[in-house]
Amino acid sequence: MTRPSPRRLGATALSPSPTTIRRGARASADVAAQILQAFYSDGLQPGEWLGTEANLAERFNVSRVTIRDAVSALAARGLIDVRVGARGGLRIASGDPDRLIDAFSIQLRLMGLSRDELFEAMLAIEPVTAGLAAERATPAELCALQDLVDQSRAAIETPEAFTGLAVSFHQAVAEASNNRALRASLAALRATQLEHLGAETTRTIAERVARVHAGILEAIAAHDADEAAARMRSHLAAVSHAGEQPHVTRLVASV
Repeated sequence: MTRPSPRRLGATALSPSPTTIRRGARASADVAAQILQAFYSDGLQPGEWLGTEANLAERFNVSRVTIRDAVSALAARGLIDVRVGARGGLRIASGDPDRLIDAFSIQLRLMGLSRDELFEAMLAIEPVTAGLAAERATPAELCALQDLVDQSRAAIETPEAFTGLAVSFHQAVAEASNNRALRASLAALRATQLEHLGAETTRTIAERVARVHAGILEAIAAHDADEAAARMRSHLAAVSHAGEQPHVTRLVASV
């Protein structure tokens, strides 16, 4: 099978003027920057073949070592997929939500996201996901949400299990929104939340949370987007305010 020729994308992208590439240690950064620019401005698509290291070295008028360094940097950022073998070469990578969540979560951790920042973000995102879920949730997604509510009720006496189910309910609501950007953002925030909140809870708190989650699901199942959003907003506001009390420091089961 004949391999397609790498696409020529114009002087500002993968067909640069030799004068646009600086020599020395900065050459690989210049190559990487131009490939990244081509991705954004020239319509490079997932799976698109860019060529081999030798192809790119010739087009950019640099050494293969320079191309290898540029490719390594872009591969680390998730843009380029390096394939070996008879059909090998460099391709634009496919989207990977899990990689996005992992990278976003790590950066939030490195930033030292505060509890207030965390809840402000959750309050901005989760009422929206609840409203969208009311409009878009499939029968299978509604069943999954109901199953989580039922399991939570059964796990009220087991704080650790209840906590995991409570967190899963919120993520399942985001899944049911069928918005990939919101779903990934919330997943990254949930990982950060576990730093600020712990597994301690009481039967009273667990019973209240189970009721609140059931109420949110009721609005979603009724396709009432405004009510679903309002119930989620009220729930998160209550959790945030409870955490501000001096004697309450770890409330993950209240989510």
